[in-house]
Amino acid sequence: MPHRSAYSTLREAYARKAVTPVDVTRSALAHAQVVNKQTNAFALLDEPRALEAAQASASRWDAGEPLSLIDGMPITVKEFASVMGWPTRRGSVLTDPAPAVQNSVFVSRLEAAGAVLLGKTRAPEFNWKGVTDSPGYGITRNPWDPDLTPGGSSGGCAAAVAAGVVRVSIGSDAAGSVRIPAAFTGTIGLKPTFGRIPVVPFASHFSGLAHFGPIGVSARDIAEVMETVAGAHPGDWSSSMGNAQCINPSATDVSALRIGVLQSADLGPMDVAVQRGWQELLDGVNRGGLACQPIRLDVQGASKAGAMLYRLGCARSLSNIDNAQYDRMDPGLLEFLQYAGELSLEDYLGALAIRDAFASKLAEVFTQVDVLVLPTVPILPFRAGINVPPGWPGNDWLSWNPFTPAFNLAQNPVLSYPVWPSECELPIGIQLVAPALEEGRLLALSSWLEERMPLQRGVAASYRPAV
Repeated sequence: MPHRSAYSTLREAYARKAVTPVDVTRSALAHAQVVNKQTNAFALLDEPRALEAAQASASRWDAGEPLSLIDGMPITVKEFASVMGWPTRRGSVLTDPAPAVQNSVFVSRLEAAGAVLLGKTRAPEFNWKGVTDSPGYGITRNPWDPDLTPGGSSGGCAAAVAAGVVRVSIGSDAAGSVRIPAAFTGTIGLKPTFGRIPVVPFASHFSGLAHFGPIGVSARDIAEVMETVAGAHPGDWSSSMGNAQCINPSATDVSALRIGVLQSADLGPMDVAVQRGWQELLDGVNRGGLACQPIRLDVQGASKAGAMLYRLGCARSLSNIDNAQYDRMDPGLLEFLQYAGELSLEDYLGALAIRDAFASKLAEVFTQVDVLVLPTVPILPFRAGINVPPGWPGNDWLSWNPFTPAFNLAQNPVLSYPVWPSECELPIGIQLVAPALEEGRLLALSSWLEERMPLQRGVAASYRPAV
């Protein structure tokens, strides 16, 4: 299955004419069909369009004139993205099925770089929750165990990557929606700095929480995609050009990094496997000679404020839905919106005050350390088709997600790195947090971990070739 090869390997093969982008795209599309039957990872697969793009890429490679490092590389995007010619259903039967007439900026940048878009991946209705299912489009499942959820809301992206269809898929994250599914599927998920990837044509504010970001199987592949899609755009006032070297992992001397370790007292209860996997990663960091020091930080308090702003953002973005359509929506979403409607101006201003205090404290922390380390979520993947683990009090998915919204609030870049704890058959995620615009620092540390700690198990066992 040539489509599973690293981008660097495919470039060498394309240059030698050992394989072509058309071969790789056909392989990926065939695999996607198999995976989709078992996971419901894809909202749309467009074989004619993908093969046309692959043929154009093959012609460029034949002429020795590829457009970029990702020319001819298969990729998918979350259903929420706008792609001209494809509908943007946002996981809901209530949305317009007509083809989009405008690309998301990052989609245009991918196509201009020669990437081959295979299709769109599933998300829950209006991206509202940390698992992936919806009344209209069914349940998306985890490639490691189809009885379990892949997380969400970018669960389709993570399932496509974990099952080996693509090396990178681009999702979105306003409260953990890239990092949660990365943790649940054993993949790498990067939430970049706020504004790093423009969100045009969507409203850029959403209380300053919304980020587009990639899920992938290696930091190097993710870095090459980030170099393509990042950068300011006049249609998004919040977007940032930043420094290109901040995305380049080779610009960071990992041996000099100071690692800050969140203390368990600030994080609260977590599954014993999560605790074990976190410690095993820290043991590997210590063996590698990196300096670690304890850090105190009220992540849970900041996450509660981030969750409040997230609820308000959801309510505002869905305020035009007619009450008569409520019976066709996810019941959990309706309950979620009802709670948002009970929040006051005082609640909103209080959350903004917490943002200011937390972001200031985090900036102070980064004068002492270079990267902050803590679990992505405190639990393991649970049964697909439900919003909270069995026996969990209430139906609020944010109640089991106390660690990710804090960094949407502060807008820092965060990478979720996968770990398989000893004596556990499921992955967990560990968040690596850096100062604004220092994605390269996180990708460098991720690459260092990939080389020195064989924690990733690669493609889910059910989707590996027999030979």
